[in-house]
Amino acid sequence: MIIKKWRRASQGAFLYKLGQLLDQGYSLNKSTELLRPQLRKKEKYFLDHALDSLDDGQLLIEFFSKLDLPKEVLSSIGINSANGNIAESLMENGIFMKKKAEWLERLNKTIRYPLFLIFLTVWIGFLFYHFLFPQFLLLFSSLEIKTPVFTSIMIYLLTFIPKIVFLFLAFLIFCGIAVTVFKNRIKPSSRMVILTSIPIIKSYLKLLNTHYLCVNFGSMLNSGLSVTDALIVMEKQMQIEFLKEESIRIQKGLINGKSLPDLLKDKPFYVQELAGIIHFGQVHGKLGSDLLQYGEWLFKALEDKLLNAMQKIQPLLFGLIGGFVLLLFASMLLPMFNLMEAL
Repeated sequence: MIIKKWRRASQGAFLYKLGQLLDQGYSLNKSTELLRPQLRKKEKYFLDHALDSLDDGQLLIEFFSKLDLPKEVLSSIGINSANGNIAESLMENGIFMKKKAEWLERLNKTIRYPLFLIFLTVWIGFLFYHFLFPQFLLLFSSLEIKTPVFTSIMIYLLTFIPKIVFLFLAFLIFCGIAVTVFKNRIKPSSRMVILTSIPIIKSYLKLLNTHYLCVNFGSMLNSGLSVTDALIVMEKQMQIEFLKEESIRIQKGLINGKSLPDLLKDKPFYVQELAGIIHFGQVHGKLGSDLLQYGEWLFKALEDKLLNAMQKIQPLLFGLIGGFVLLLFASMLLPMFNLMEAL
């Protein structure tokens, strides 16, 4: 039996409703019983599979891990279940997942049309090279008319399309193998140092890392845990390896007498303002709520940054694709004019 994945937007709605019911005093079993009729068949499969883990006496986090939730959501739920803040965490993560699903849908709509145009352009180039141009060359050869230089250049360039496609696929396979080896042999912090040194993705990773740290760390502090206790919970419950390693590093730094802002200052993984936000929150005694608010701002900034990047790339792609198609048709029309002159 092939089971498709549970859509993120639907997962978000389920988590939010589950959090509401738990907050009203319902038990987990009673809450899932109330929500089950609202789910589709494949979603019920995940829920039933998760409920089986509770019947087997497994931990609460095992129940949520069976629901095919993202790692960052599992981390947040695991952390907050440890400090008894599970209902609020479910509602917050439900809202986060719905927003993220909406954002991904907008991003998908933004890139869908350019990808279709690229595919169509490659297909047109294939048809020209394998069907139209050979007929022109055969006709020109039989009439002993010289092929226009521009057409000959386009035919030569089109011979590179299969090679480019092959090299691109080979590059993707190589990248997949390299990422697997890279992930297994290098510790998370070293991987992050390398990734944040790549100019194209550097700013995006900094925003994402800082967002996850602020949301998870801030939610625990906001529930009443001390900085040390929050870091210990993160070390035990965090599903994201990099942040788990970071929680251990920060704990060691605090034991050695360093301040929390100093431990996060000038680190290449986070945005530069993080240390200042933490210092401000500590001074005013609202570190937890300040980090949560800042985490929400960072997610919005990341969303805007990605969409702006796509909006800038789109016109460039349209121009390149349109120019290439125009050159293809020009290379086909020129031989026709030459042929008409010869006749």
